[in-house]
Amino acid sequence: MAVAQVPRNFKLLAELEKGEKGMGAGACSYGLEDPEDIYMTHWRGTIWGPPHGNHENRIYELKMECGPNYPREPPVINFVSQINLPGVNQTDGRVDKNAVAILRDWERISNELSKNPRPKEDPLSLEAALIAIRKYMEEHKKLPQPSEGSNSRHRTACFALYKALIQQAVRVPLPDDVLRAPGLEGPVHPLKHLVRKSFRRNKNDTSPRLVISALRNGYKFLDLLTSAQSPSTPEYESIHTFLQQRLLHKQTALTARSLRPAPPPPPSSAPNPTTIPLLTRVSGPDELRPRYEPTIRPRLLSELGGTGVRRVPVLEKANLFPFLRLTKPQPRIISRIILQKTKRMTKVVLALQSNVEETKEAAEYEDQWEEILETGRPPQPAWVGRREKKTGPSYTAAVKQDTYDLRTRLARLRLDDHARGTALQKLVMEEKRLAEKEKGERLEAKRKERARKKEELRKRLLEGDVGMADDRPCNESSGSATRWK
Repeated sequence: MAVAQVPRNFKLLAELEKGEKGMGAGACSYGLEDPEDIYMTHWRGTIWGPPHGNHENRIYELKMECGPNYPREPPVINFVSQINLPGVNQTDGRVDKNAVAILRDWERISNELSKNPRPKEDPLSLEAALIAIRKYMEEHKKLPQPSEGSNSRHRTACFALYKALIQQAVRVPLPDDVLRAPGLEGPVHPLKHLVRKSFRRNKNDTSPRLVISALRNGYKFLDLLTSAQSPSTPEYESIHTFLQQRLLHKQTALTARSLRPAPPPPPSSAPNPTTIPLLTRVSGPDELRPRYEPTIRPRLLSELGGTGVRRVPVLEKANLFPFLRLTKPQPRIISRIILQKTKRMTKVVLALQSNVEETKEAAEYEDQWEEILETGRPPQPAWVGRREKKTGPSYTAAVKQDTYDLRTRLARLRLDDHARGTALQKLVMEEKRLAEKEKGERLEAKRKERARKKEELRKRLLEGDVGMADDRPCNESSGSATRWK
């Protein structure tokens, strides 16, 4: 083994310290694969998938090998995670250095650094290589990627284990009291049903750690099923006990569920026939633009109750649907109605988009095929001359009529929402006018009450002054008599 050079070790130690302290880019991380590797040759790297593409919310694991000539030569990088990327070998995940710019120009940059050995930032490092690969992934973010956890070795092992478990499960003899017990009876063997259910429950596990742990436990259970094919073995007794306990647990759960009171039905957002609507349509059915008028609001102040102060509702808009916010938090029924309207509008828009982008083109092909069947010759291209329009029904005409109906329906929904918003705005303005009027009346009533109290106080003060004036001579005479004495 070649002895590592000191400059290489110093550089790798600096990179290791930077990677362990997390001082690099947040989208990439790296570290030694084996902490005991004194030559610091084998490294592990992680790349967070770039956003706004098929790599989003994915974590890619890489292996990096720094040879004895590092950093004069680029590291050898392999993808451990499955990825569809040009320049990446689909067999071993090897990254072609000619595909990534920094790996392709690594030696040239190294020669330039020998002339200027102290740049502000180190352009040749494991972190720089990971960042360049992530940028390269962002350039190809539209490529379809394999499903997470689609490691061929793990997938093959899981399929083989599943088949082996199914084959061994049906060979385990079970007594009739277990096969015919309520909750376990059926055309499928109970153990076979449990195996299927377990695989179906864990089919979304993609972590290598979870997959390897599941395979290890599956092989142990396979040995258990193989040994339990004889009723005299302890493995058979353990499986029988397990099924008995499972049956008891299921019966207990069913009994508790039957005793549990039925949950109340969810509140319905359907219109209540006894409720007076907030708005009433006053326009006729033949009018193009609908018109609405408030029905029950604004109410009289005596009907409002509460503090006696009118609270003006706020006109809000969610997904272009107007509504009045009367209280906070917003009632759930309003949220459900807005969601229903949004779904209805989205359904119309998606149908219209499908007609414009897909169905129209398919209808044109169908009409051309019908023309070929009728005339026996291919249709003339557009540059030859004007084609005669086909009279009668056609696929294109049906699609155009459907598109027209969808556009008309969408326009009517928009006009209806606009008319409702206009009526609600009118209602809010009337509420504000009444609130201002009632506020002025309250202020006027307070002013009159203060004036009345001032008048009463003035009268009491005058009456008190008269009484004091009647008593003042007596006091003065008695005081003067006292003084003369």
